[in-house]
Amino acid sequence: MKKLTITALLMASQFAVADYYSSVDDDTCWDGRTSSGGACMVVADTKWSEYSKNRFIVKYKNICNHRIYARFCNERNNGSEDCGASGISPGRTHGWATGNANGRYSYNWIGVEKGSKDWVCAGKVDGWHD
Repeated sequence: MKKLTITALLMASQFAVADYYSSVDDDTCWDGRTSSGGACMVVADTKWSEYSKNRFIVKYKNICNHRIYARFCNERNNGSEDCGASGISPGRTHGWATGNANGRYSYNWIGVEKGSKDWVCAGKVDGWHD
């Protein structure tokens, strides 16, 4: 019984590692998901600036072991969006701050190994520029 359990655990861990590798395409794009299917990009923090009442800051974190490319937008009081994009290395964070903000935000991401392929991979995501 113990041998069967250990073998099953070893096989499961091999499949968890294979998830990333099986999703990488020729452009180095990958699904941007954890081995359990969760999102690699998470919101680590949101806050209003202590220096300016209307400045809203969102901090994003890559919780995966491979690079992701992220697009993020904060909404202004007039309804327009302040957007940007950046590669985020494994375990790292990236903040996006907007003045005259109302506190609403949105984001999207995709896994991209090579920064030179960021826009190629972003083009493969439905609604990337919405």
